Amino acid sequence: MAEASTGSPAAPSTDSTGSTALDRLIETVSVTAIGDDRFQGRGSTDDGVDATFGGHFLAQAISAALATVEPTRQLHSIHASFLRAGRPGDPFTLEVERVRDGLSFATRRVRAFQEEGRLLFELTASCTVPEDGPEYQGSTPPDLDALPAPESLPRYRDLMADLDPLPLPEAWAFRDYGLDIRTINAPWVADGPSPDDGIRLWVRADGALPDDQHLQAALLAYQSDESLADCVAIPFGGTWGSPGVLFVSLDHSMWFHRPVDLNDWLLLDQRPVTVG
Repeated sequence: MAEASTGSPAAPSTDSTGSTALDRLIETVSVTAIGDDRFQGRGSTDDGVDATFGGHFLAQAISAALATVEPTRQLHSIHASFLRAGRPGDPFTLEVERVRDGLSFATRRVRAFQEEGRLLFELTASCTVPEDGPEYQGSTPPDLDALPAPESLPRYRDLMADLDPLPLPEAWAFRDYGLDIRTINAPWVADGPSPDDGIRLWVRADGALPDDQHLQAALLAYQSDESLADCVAIPFGGTWGSPGVLFVSLDHSMWFHRPVDLNDWLLLDQRPVTVG
């Protein structure tokens, strides 16, 4: 992911209760301690799916894992498996296993349940102590100045409101979940997919986030699963909303090479590599 500065965050959207969508998202990705290395996370709602959005699992498991390491450690990588669908509305119990605590790295394994003995999701997280050192970029990063500025693009809800038929389920297309998304390339915009037959988005928080790398990592993981399914469908000319199309998340891996700041615009560049 690449980062670009284009101004202060937009005013956050607010519901009739006065709480912002970003506040609700922070509550969604956060967990509450209920015992020794055991946590509870709120159930999924308004995900636009009958089960639980994969990013919901990822974010809560990351929050649980990071709650058991020193605040100075940062997330380095995650490897997750989606085993069963979650039931919307029901809270999750997350159990953390402290696999290893080394001088530089700590490893945690997190399991998510909704009823005793019924494992829904499993994640392994690696955390590290931040260090300075030489860096190498093996591929050419995108030229951010050559891309449309985020403010020149419509907000996600406004983009979807102009589309008929909708390329996605209505509950998903019009949900307001605390992140401001501006689409550069996708099957449903005039420019179509990216030159790599993928989806490119500008993303940032729809409001102000605290300088908390543990929270930022959880939110980034939540967002990372948002358009992967549609990216996989591009080679076949379909989208999540196409007739006869069914998507199920099986596994998910991420590497966090440096700190992120979702108060600033981030470029999400997704592309299909091999699909069958």
